Formats: sequence, C-alpha cells, structure tokens
Amino acid sequence: MICSRACVTRAPVMALALVMALATTVATTFVVVAPAVAKECKADPVIKDGDPFVSRSLGAFPSSLIQWKRAVREEYGSAWDTWRRAEDRRIDCEQVQVAGRGRRWVCTRSARPCSGAPGAEERTKGAFPGRLRRGDSGESVRELQQLLVENGFELPVDGEFGRGTQRAVRRFQRNNDLQVDGIVGRDTWAAL
Repeated sequence: MICSRACVTRAPVMALALVMALATTVATTFVVVAPAVAKECKADPVIKDGDPFVSRSLGAFPSSLIQWKRAVREEYGSAWDTWRRAEDRRIDCEQVQVAGRGRRWVCTRSARPCSGAPGAEERTKGAFPGRLRRGDSGESVRELQQLLVENGFELPVDGEFGRGTQRAVRRFQRNNDLQVDGIVGRDTWAAL
C-alpha cells in the first residue's frame, strides 16, 4: 500500500491512541489482594437447642441458629459466631411434646466454631443488587435465598421471591432489629 501525506500525519496520533488504550487496559487489571488470615477452629463443638415452635422452617430452624450464635458469642466472642465458617456443622430437628402446648418442633445445632479466613461463599458474594421484593426473580433473588438459608431459614433456593421468601425476610429483619417490611434494602442485605 502506498501511504499518502494524510497517512503519515495520522500515524503518531494512532500510535498514541493505541498506547493510551493499552495503558487503560493494564491499569484496570491491577488487583489488590489482602493478606490471608488463617482459619482457626475450636476443638469441641458447641451444641445448642432452639426454642420449641409450631413451625419447623419459620420458627425452630432459625431459633436454633440464634441460640447457637448466642452461646458461641458468650463462650468465645463475636469473632467465632459465624455459622458459615463453622466446621462439622449439623442440624437435627424433631417434634417433641411440650406440656400444655402440644407437639412442637425443636432444632439442635452442633458445630465447631471457627474464626479467621472466610469461607469461599463469603469471598464470592456480590455487592448489593438493588432492592428486592415479592414478585422479583433471578440470580439476585437466588443469592438472597441462599443467604437466608445460611442464616438458618429453611426455604427453597429457586430464584423466585414468593410468599415463603418474604416471610423469611420479615423474620430475619425482626431478629436483627431492622425495619420489618419484607423488602430487602441495603440494611437488610448488609446484615445478611
């Protein structure tokens, strides 16, 4: 190809544009890596029963998480009370006869508390996806449901924000002294 005078005068401009594009690409690939903190676990498990409830999924299941976290905090401090980091996790639920109240569900949690490096699921959690409410669906709702399950609620992880998800959100908000509206805003997401 024969280059005209216009081609010669454009060459430095095109080279500069290419250098700037590469510099922008390189600048965006830098990643800051925080130093890893070793995960440390207690040798003995903490075993705690929840309160008896008529509902297994909306009462006994989350109650056992609250009681387990409370017992761990009292014995080891708040750095150890994350259920997701705990090792040898186990949840057993059964119906028992409660005097004067009939049959109720009671769930028992058992796990060795751990502190330090977060689990893989904690490292990969996304940022606040925007307000979520009943009727919404998709990956953000699926992530919300998974967080609710990890926080002790028993519900399907199907990506549909239905009645069961809304009840679990309300219960979570009530348990964590948040505004109880069944809508997942920044405060509820941060608490999850």
